Amino acid sequence: MRAAIILAAGASHRFGRRDKLQAKLGVHTLLEHVVGNARASGAQRILLVTVRPTRVAGVTNVRNRAAWHGLSSSLAVGLRALRPLEREVLIFLADMPFARAPRMKLRPGLGAVRPGILGRPGHPVLIRVGAAKAALECGDAGLAGRLTTALVRGTPAHMLDIDTPRALQRARRHGSRAFRPRSVKG
Repeated sequence: MRAAIILAAGASHRFGRRDKLQAKLGVHTLLEHVVGNARASGAQRILLVTVRPTRVAGVTNVRNRAAWHGLSSSLAVGLRALRPLEREVLIFLADMPFARAPRMKLRPGLGAVRPGILGRPGHPVLIRVGAAKAALECGDAGLAGRLTTALVRGTPAHMLDIDTPRALQRARRHGSRAFRPRSVKG
């Protein structure tokens, strides 16, 4: 069974004092966009990892009380909250409102699949839960170098994260088209 984890426990220092996840992009907040993407992915259950309790209908909130330890601590909290029958999980980042899950399948021998452009990996990432848990036992260096990962064809939307108020303004004006990698023409 496939689940989805939305990582939303970051401090958002570069965004300023506002709650980044509640910032509007169109009529929806950034968080609402990402929850919508997770729902559209076909995941049977969605977990939202946050620092503070956050209620979102149909989503299981999981608190990371030690978020200052880094992104891998939030991922570990989310992975621990999975049920044994949830063997694959899509990892969404809460500041990537345009990143919908492309069709991805974990083939034998792969620990992860993710969209990418020109060899650069994007999000969301589909991971095999057992492989991810084993890799995270090694610390906060991330999963990228520890899992055998395949890239599928991505779009600029899979690369865009909104880290600053300026990035939010660009997204409001141009959507994901404003964030094409420099070597991609179009």
